[in-house]
Amino acid sequence: MSRVVRFERWGGPDVLRVVEVPARHPGPGEVAVTVRAAGVTAGESAAREGALAQLYPMAFPAATGSEFAGVVTAAGEGAGRFAVGDEVLGWSPDHGGHADVVVVPERSLVAKPAAVSWEVAGALYVAGVTAWTCVETTRVRDGDVVLVVGAASDAGTLVVQLARLCGATVVGAADPVHHEWLHAHGAVPVACGDAGSLARAVHAAAGAVDVLVDTTGADVGHLAEALGVAEDRCVATLPLEADLEFGDPAPRRGEVLAELVDLVATDRLHVPIAGSFALSDVVEAFVTAERPHRQGRIVLLP
Repeated sequence: MSRVVRFERWGGPDVLRVVEVPARHPGPGEVAVTVRAAGVTAGESAAREGALAQLYPMAFPAATGSEFAGVVTAAGEGAGRFAVGDEVLGWSPDHGGHADVVVVPERSLVAKPAAVSWEVAGALYVAGVTAWTCVETTRVRDGDVVLVVGAASDAGTLVVQLARLCGATVVGAADPVHHEWLHAHGAVPVACGDAGSLARAVHAAAGAVDVLVDTTGADVGHLAEALGVAEDRCVATLPLEADLEFGDPAPRRGEVLAELVDLVATDRLHVPIAGSFALSDVVEAFVTAERPHRQGRIVLLP
């Protein structure tokens, strides 16, 4: 038997249950992974509440867990990239990562370097690939000025760092409590505000803005107009995250995830962890994630 997190109706974290289900042997091209860590994402909260139901229908009982890291424990026919005992991280196409054991296509996994902690590995996929996509689609390059609104969010912290690695000057709009972190990671911190006041603060701090990344769900068009940023160099993370977890996946996501975990292993990318919870405490984990909490990811440790 294996323990998994499921829910059978829309609602808050209290609808989540840890249930036992028969263990499934991996089929052709699949591997079984004993989960050591699995991230808790905002997209999973929105899906559980029914906010994404029209765009991404799901049937009950529904599972949770888009990202995870663990140890390969069995392999199906034709699966040969990983051996039993290999440490891996990746994503669950069936959103079953909040579990003791998850069975996934082998192509959903990349190798976990020993230098990367389980917590970070289990919380890298969604925020990491989203951040990478933002930097890639807006063509961030050396010398650009990049404004990240919500720079202390899960994806925002990684956008800040990836843009800096490209050679850009990064302005991070965030609550003042996060300004020290932004400064330590090479960004120019400014306070959040309405489009007009934020534009004035950013221009005073760094001059003209080339790229705008929003992680808060704000009116990107209005802010881009106030800043004079071209439409094709503006992006919002929330739709990207939702598509990555529940819709059309980002291209090259396996390749991107492998590059991201290498950046983490070589200390060029940092993933803050705010707290970890046992699988049996999944309700408390989501309650914590959905309330204001210190910067970083919430992670389940089955």
